[in-house]
Amino acid sequence: MSSQEAQGRWQWFFSRLSCMSPAEVGHRAVVTLRNRMEQWTGTATVRPEARHGAKAGVQWVCVPRMQGEPFDAQHYIEEARLIASGQVRLFASQRFDVGALPRWNRCPLTGVEGPNWPSYKISLTDRALVGDIKYVWELNRHLHLVAIAQAWALSRDAQYLESLRTQLASWLQQCPCGQGPNWTSSLELAIRLLNWSVIWQLIGGADSELFASPAGARLKDDWLNSINQHVRTIARNYSRHSSANNHLLGELAGVFVATHVWPFWPSFGTLNAKARRELEREIQAQVYADGVLKEQAFEYATFTFDFFLAVERCAAMAGEPVSKAFVERMCAMSQFFAAMRTSTGQWPMVGDADGAEAFRLDPRTGRDAFASMLSKAQCLFQHQGPLEDQSQRDDLLWMSQEHLPKLVQSNEPPGLDFPEGGYFKFASQAPGQAHIEGFVDAGPLGYLGIAAHGHADALQVCLAVDGDPVLVDPGTYSYRADKKWRDYFRGTSAHNTVRINELDQSVSGGRFMWTRKARVFDVKVSRPDASSFELSAWHDGYTRLRGRFKHSRQVLFKGVKQELVVKDLVQGQEPGLIELHWHVHPSWQASLDQGDVVIFKPGKRLELNFQSKAPLAIELISGREDQPLGWYSSAYGEKEVCTTVRVSAHARDFEITTQIEVGTRLEST
Repeated sequence: MSSQEAQGRWQWFFSRLSCMSPAEVGHRAVVTLRNRMEQWTGTATVRPEARHGAKAGVQWVCVPRMQGEPFDAQHYIEEARLIASGQVRLFASQRFDVGALPRWNRCPLTGVEGPNWPSYKISLTDRALVGDIKYVWELNRHLHLVAIAQAWALSRDAQYLESLRTQLASWLQQCPCGQGPNWTSSLELAIRLLNWSVIWQLIGGADSELFASPAGARLKDDWLNSINQHVRTIARNYSRHSSANNHLLGELAGVFVATHVWPFWPSFGTLNAKARRELEREIQAQVYADGVLKEQAFEYATFTFDFFLAVERCAAMAGEPVSKAFVERMCAMSQFFAAMRTSTGQWPMVGDADGAEAFRLDPRTGRDAFASMLSKAQCLFQHQGPLEDQSQRDDLLWMSQEHLPKLVQSNEPPGLDFPEGGYFKFASQAPGQAHIEGFVDAGPLGYLGIAAHGHADALQVCLAVDGDPVLVDPGTYSYRADKKWRDYFRGTSAHNTVRINELDQSVSGGRFMWTRKARVFDVKVSRPDASSFELSAWHDGYTRLRGRFKHSRQVLFKGVKQELVVKDLVQGQEPGLIELHWHVHPSWQASLDQGDVVIFKPGKRLELNFQSKAPLAIELISGREDQPLGWYSSAYGEKEVCTTVRVSAHARDFEITTQIEVGTRLEST
């Protein structure tokens, strides 16, 4: 390790320590001491328990009943054939050739083969050692193996059982308990369990033809032993304190579902009851009553919703339904996203997004996680009418729809204000006018001490016209790419707000940690009429600087006039570099016209006019790499050039008004 790398690790360590409470420091010290003692005594690896009895497990997924239902089995067959040949989809659309018999510890992106060391010795941030760990984990979640089980359930073709046998057997042989990169994260163990549970149910459980031969019987024993070790390893290493975010939800869901699907060990009853109690508590702790996930990362809400959904379906099918409060919080989550979508069914990208799936029931590319979530919620809460998105129907067909909760989702349109989560939407549509909609982000940075998946986006404003996003949040891109890209996409310059002295509103302590968090104050919202909206607020992100800068923002939307006015006021004790950024979706073009910015595409046009007493520098920047600016990421691991409008000035007390007008529709541009 170089001295620079060592210094970086020490800096990260002290930053991480600063985010911990005394109780967390004590907890981690106890866990570390326990782990060290187990390593010295050779008892670190969890030994599988002996099975007792053959009690039937809960069945929360099923093979679709297709009578009278239009259902295309072919895409499951085609996907299974691709996977059997080694072609696997990871994240939204990336395909990798991992081989018919994968090397499970090898990174599909970099080709680096992770070591078969005890997992506690492996540094996940060392790309030379493990490659990009996110890609390793994605492959080993076994989301793709579900498609093989589905293909067998639909066709009863023995080749798919053989493919499952070879893939599972190779994984169990290459990834023994506690060894290698695939045992380094309790969340990854839990997601693997969820997908294994789906596979187990679709192939017929303990009586599956997969286990009929002597080799199959050995596979069953090895698989069940690993399942037992997965569950008990997670239960010994739940994410706690400042790490108890979506990781804890996933871990609890994995244990809860696994202990219902495989009730073959006495210890599983106790672990199930404990996981259930914590899940009931954590859904209230991690989701606001208005439906906003406290991590302030929109796509992560769809991820955690599926954890809750698996738990709800599993509990219902076990005859022990979750509480009404649990279901109500799930319903609130769906109502929030029903409100935040545009008129064409698109959702803004707020906070981290990595394409995460708790389990995969539809193998097709182009999955819309938000539309899928709403369709599931519509079915779960017995909301009447056609599905939100018929293309997401396949997800539902593979899930049991018996014993649905009695809570009925209201047919009333969702509200526009979500004050606990900090999101406020505005919208207007009049005959002959464009449909304008947008929102202001006036919420907290993220959840718990490290706010791992939040972005430095306080008081950001986003805008869509006729359902097309125009002024956007550019997304996430990658967690493990060069640090400059992680810093950019989660930093303030990648959001539609003000940056001062080229610093983020909040202070980063690492790729998944903020050591000082900007806080929003004095949020005042009014709606004078149905098409008007006013919001004012300020944040303290830059009061830490010597200039003690205070950024205040006022947002005025006048729907009848097709106008949005954003007034920014920065007050400081000394001059500073003030930058205002507006990020334009890649599907739009932008040009400068005598100090105004024109944003356009065929049939649509917006004008941005800037007014200030201070001299302004107005620039259009696209695809800059040295200090990244002008980039957009629609999916994890993918980025493309966009246009960023940067307005800057050197000032102490600085006021600027951005007037955004939606002009007349154009026939051509």
